[in-house]
Amino acid sequence: MLEAPADYARALDRAKTQLGYAECGCSIASPRPKLVIRRHGKIFILARWPDDPRPHRDGCPFHDRTSRGSGAPTDHDAFKSAGGVHDVRLDVSLKVAAEEPASDSRRQPSASGSRSQRRAAPLLAFLQYAWQSAGLHVWPGHGRRGWNACWSRLVAELSECKINGRPGSEVLHVMERWDESRRTELGEALDTFHNRARAGKDAYQRGLIIGEVAELKPSPHGHKLKLRQASHWYYLTNDLHEQFQRKYAMALTGVDREDLRCVAVLAFEKSRQDYLNVMDLAAMLANPTFIPCDSSYEAAMADRLIAEGRAFEKPLRHVDRAPVHPDFRLTDTTQPTVIEVLGLAGDPEYDRRMAEKRAHYQQAGIPLVEWTPSIQALAQLKLPPATRHQLNTTTA
Repeated sequence: MLEAPADYARALDRAKTQLGYAECGCSIASPRPKLVIRRHGKIFILARWPDDPRPHRDGCPFHDRTSRGSGAPTDHDAFKSAGGVHDVRLDVSLKVAAEEPASDSRRQPSASGSRSQRRAAPLLAFLQYAWQSAGLHVWPGHGRRGWNACWSRLVAELSECKINGRPGSEVLHVMERWDESRRTELGEALDTFHNRARAGKDAYQRGLIIGEVAELKPSPHGHKLKLRQASHWYYLTNDLHEQFQRKYAMALTGVDREDLRCVAVLAFEKSRQDYLNVMDLAAMLANPTFIPCDSSYEAAMADRLIAEGRAFEKPLRHVDRAPVHPDFRLTDTTQPTVIEVLGLAGDPEYDRRMAEKRAHYQQAGIPLVEWTPSIQALAQLKLPPATRHQLNTTTA
């Protein structure tokens, strides 16, 4: 259903009209966990029912995805959630007075100088927060996942969010997988969103868009970027392109690859000449099933775990409060087992941090598996056997 929500539009429309909700098929016991049915254009998507006391089972895409990190959230955090609604504060301005200099209009005033102010997060942290909230950093040990499943989960989580105090439905667009039969609908939806982020009489409105990077190449006045499932070009200045290349070089290795993906979030505005100008952006490397990865070695590890039917998660350091972030965590072993991919073994600073992580795992009694790509083939690495049964049902 997550991969092809349009196929279930009629059934979900009937359930929304007659019952007002759907039930999750992860449990056969009655009453089963409820799911919210949300309309999105001509189709419907499913989301977790806020504060439902009936838990979803392990492996269910609607299972509670609260961060495992330590420390309770505070009123000053950039990311907050209550009643199933996310409240996000970013360090990117979404409305800028027309007379403001471009160099001053990109970011919100820093909150670091006052304890009374709420912190603001950069776009990479927002992208990781969206992925974690939607459970896209988790693999249940079975099934398949394409971009449409990512779209379904992201939209379900973020359609009613607030970003810098504004409704997420107004400022955030997640690219949907192209469907030729819905060409007009998809094109009109994207054009409508682009037109919201245009220069007005007094200010520039800005929008955020999440999608896969398909192309990045020079343009007459800088560089331009294209997302999959769309024909539009988004334009970057040379300075912003240089920053993008420097900060996200690893993520950009996933562009135009079959075995990798590059997911990005863009903050853009539409000029009076109808150019889509990027003001800030961030990117994240992923494997073909959209598990976030910090390197191609991690992507290879994720691919192996998926091929072998293992259940695991990828901790995300920008939103997880844990003192140590392993590369992966197996969740189908009697006790969760962490996996570290030592792609930079031999670098003194890297080796020092790895020694600290080993000490932490040993002190906490956490099983550890290490893979050093430079000295061992991945196929030769021995993993602990799965000992926990994983859910293998679909939602209904």
